[in-house]
Amino acid sequence: LDVPSYHKLLYVTDGGMVVAPDLEQKRHILSNALDFCRFLGYDCPKVGVVACVEKLNPKMPETVEGDALKQMNLRGEITGCIIEGPIFYDCAVSKEIADFKGFESPCAGDCDVLVAPNIHAGNLMGKMLTVTCGAKMAGFIVGAKCPIVMTSRGSSPLEKYLSIVISAAAAR
Repeated sequence: LDVPSYHKLLYVTDGGMVVAPDLEQKRHILSNALDFCRFLGYDCPKVGVVACVEKLNPKMPETVEGDALKQMNLRGEITGCIIEGPIFYDCAVSKEIADFKGFESPCAGDCDVLVAPNIHAGNLMGKMLTVTCGAKMAGFIVGAKCPIVMTSRGSSPLEKYLSIVISAAAAR
C-alpha cells in the first residue's frame, strides 16, 4: 500500500487468503512477506504484529501470538527483521501516538510490514486505506509456486494493473 499520509510503503498481510492463521501459519506468512521485502531491497524490515492493544493479555490470542513472534525474533528464530508485537495500528504507523501512549519500540511509527490477526482485519485495513485514505494498492500472494494476483471485485483498474505488475516482478 502506498498511503498518502505514511512516509513509506506499507505491506499488510494476510488480507486475502488464510482466514484464521494460527501461530505457525503466521510465521510462514511473515517469512514470505520478509522474502518479498528482501527482494525489494529492504535490509531489515520493521514488522508490527497487530492487535487492539500493545500489551500481552492471555485472554486475547492476537496479543499472545504477537508476543510469540517477537520472542522468536529476539531468540534468532526469525531473522533479518525487527518484530514488534503486539502493537496496535496507531502505534505501528505513528511515532507521535506511540510516544503519547508511552509505547517504546524501534518499530513505532515506522513499520514496513503489518501482520494482521486474521483475514478480516487484514482486509479491513486494506479497504480502509484504499477507499477512505486514497492509498494505492497492489494485491498479490507470495509463497506458492508463483505469485498469485489477488484483487477485489471493487478494485480499480490501476490496482489491478499494479497487482499484475508486482506479481510479474516477484515471479522473476
